[in-house]
Amino acid sequence: MNKLNSDVTRSRGPVVIDIENITKDYVMGEEIVRALRGVSLQIHHNEYVAIMGPSGSGKSTLMNMFGCLDTPTSGRYEFNGKNVAAMDDDELAAIRNREIGFVFQTFNLLPRSTSLRNVELPLIYAGMDPEAREERATQALVDVGLGDRIHHKP
Repeated sequence: MNKLNSDVTRSRGPVVIDIENITKDYVMGEEIVRALRGVSLQIHHNEYVAIMGPSGSGKSTLMNMFGCLDTPTSGRYEFNGKNVAAMDDDELAAIRNREIGFVFQTFNLLPRSTSLRNVELPLIYAGMDPEAREERATQALVDVGLGDRIHHKP
């Protein structure tokens, strides 16, 4: 490896997501739909990645793999150096709760809850103290310019 490539690799940080030859097949009646075919990718800590492609190309399936919401038919997936296939449901839930976040094209808010309560929801699942939870959620809303809408419903 030349010096430039070596420096770039070092500056990227550790590998967080490492998938190798991931495939995903869905059985629909007598037909097998191959959603992913031999996908390999590494994503490093603090790296920004965009998954792009036409409709039906497997983007959502791949994101579900990254988010530990689905499992591959074959291939290897390591998250922070740990084999995801060897994790139990509690370990997977902890990763989803503490380490993985998605930004969706559409929002998925609870319509009868305020902005504050919607932002607090993942902190409830994380077991955060109610007072600290409200303070953190309030600050998050203020930070993104929604401080005046804390008690509004979607």
